[in-house]
Amino acid sequence: MSKEQPARAAGPPKSLLPPAAEEEIMEKLAANLRISSGEIAAILKKHGVAGDADALQDSYRKRLGQRLMSSIRDENGRREVLARGSEYIVVECCSDRQALKAIRQRIQNQMNGLDDSAGKVRCRIHALDHLLSRFRKAG
Repeated sequence: MSKEQPARAAGPPKSLLPPAAEEEIMEKLAANLRISSGEIAAILKKHGVAGDADALQDSYRKRLGQRLMSSIRDENGRREVLARGSEYIVVECCSDRQALKAIRQRIQNQMNGLDDSAGKVRCRIHALDHLLSRFRKAG
C-alpha cells in the first residue's frame, strides 16, 4: 500500500471557524486592511470558539519543547536539531538519508514561500516608492 500524501489543493485551507466569526474577521480586515491578533481572539471569543483544555495544554507543552529544540545551536548559530514531522533529529548524528532529504525539502519549501512573500512585499514597496517620487516631482 502506498504512503504517498494526496496533493493539496491550492487556495486557502478549509475553515474550522463558525461562518459568522470568519465573516466578521474578514469584514474587519477588508474595512481596515489590517487586524490584530487580539481583535481576532476577541471575535472568536464572542462567537464561542474554544479549544479542549487538555489539547491546549498539550499544544503549549509541544510549543515549549519546540522552542527548546530550536535553541540548540552550534558555535556558528546554526541549528543542531531539526524536525522531521513530530520527531526531532540531531543532524550531525543522523545517518538516515530519507530523513535528511525530508528535512532539506521542508526547509526549501519554507524558503520558497518566504521568497514569494518577500517578493510581494518588495513589489509593493517599489510601487509606493514610484508613487512617492511622482508626488515629489509634481510638488
